[in-house]
Amino acid sequence: MKRVIQFTKFRYLMILSLLIIIAGIAGTVVQGGFNLGIDFNAGLNQRVQIAPVAMKVSYSGEDSVLFNVTSSGLILEIRDADGLDRTEISYGDYPVLRAVAAALNGVEGVQAELMVSGQISSSDLLSLNFAIDLSQESAVVNMLPAGDESSIEEIRSLLDGIGSTMIQIVGSPQDQEYLIRVKDPGNTDNFSETMASEIRSRLSSEYGAEQVIVKQTDYVGPRFSQDLGRQSFTLTLIALTLILVYIWFRFQLAYAVSAIVALIHDVAFMLGIIGTFQLEVSTATIAAVLTIIGYSLNDTIVIFDRIRENRDLMKDSRLPEVINTSITQSLSRTLITSITTLLAVLAIYIFATGSIKLFALNLIIGILVGTYSSIFIASPVLLTWSSVANKRRQSRDEAKYGSTRKEALPKEASPEQKAQTPQTAIPTVERKKRGGKRKKK
Repeated sequence: MKRVIQFTKFRYLMILSLLIIIAGIAGTVVQGGFNLGIDFNAGLNQRVQIAPVAMKVSYSGEDSVLFNVTSSGLILEIRDADGLDRTEISYGDYPVLRAVAAALNGVEGVQAELMVSGQISSSDLLSLNFAIDLSQESAVVNMLPAGDESSIEEIRSLLDGIGSTMIQIVGSPQDQEYLIRVKDPGNTDNFSETMASEIRSRLSSEYGAEQVIVKQTDYVGPRFSQDLGRQSFTLTLIALTLILVYIWFRFQLAYAVSAIVALIHDVAFMLGIIGTFQLEVSTATIAAVLTIIGYSLNDTIVIFDRIRENRDLMKDSRLPEVINTSITQSLSRTLITSITTLLAVLAIYIFATGSIKLFALNLIIGILVGTYSSIFIASPVLLTWSSVANKRRQSRDEAKYGSTRKEALPKEASPEQKAQTPQTAIPTVERKKRGGKRKKK
């Protein structure tokens, strides 16, 4: 027979989990609260990069010309009366900037002026956010920064005094890219336009307007952020309530409460880590929390279903033995599922970027915590709940019907006690014989 692991002996790990959750709450408070993303924090978010200018491209003709820079090369689309003429200049065919500039100058009406050495690799050019109409304005093409153009301390000093700001480095410091957040106090009209203009003006005064690249701008109003936060909390609460009702109906109240305690443990554990390490809280975080609630619940239900089945098969066994047997039987399934899912999510975390990478990180934390709670939190809570319920039921029955415990039998007296005890004669009853003895004829 397969050896049964005594998981119930580790039920006091619940205390360790509680201490870690308390430490996570304390860490979040010390850090000043959660690092709320643009979805939950009213204000302006801008991704800005400081990068040198590599070349300037202009057009002097009368046709409509769209110019774009992608990760693989440059694209020119010239539309005239005869139709559309598309020219692609790939980095593979033109490996240095001098060759790229020569190819652009070879197009009628297009002028390309290099601002740096022509021997620099063409793949160092930064992509444009959108195509530029050269018939309306000239295009400024930037290149990868050397890494010493700016520092986060300089950016913070330049933007000091414009309001409640938070500035972070995006990616590697070598990229010279920053995330700038300015909180909207709610008492300023046209806050987003005014603040975006102020940020660009201050940075341009230090680094030059052409070297300041605004890669992304987002704005969320105060009312929207408050509504989104309230709806996220309500959605999570509704999910937990429906889970409680379902498990109560499907199993028993003890199972339902145990599962909810495990889920609350998972959510609190995740939020403690997110707050302590200042991971950004966005809509992707809420999606990850709800995903982990469902994932952890699935593991817990599998174990609870096995416990319920074994309680019918092991009627002569005590509940701890039933729980240990059930978890042991389900252990391989639980671990294989968790490891397989973890490998898939780990691949997403390694190769993804942005919010998807953060979503994958939250899932990794949730999978590990959810697997742990299904084994070491949910079942011990079920055992504790059942033990307390049985004691209360027994006390209630004793108060109503009297003690059901068997009275102790008197001990047999010793030979000395028997000698000292007066012997009481057992009365005998003499029976009167009726009739005489019949004589044989």
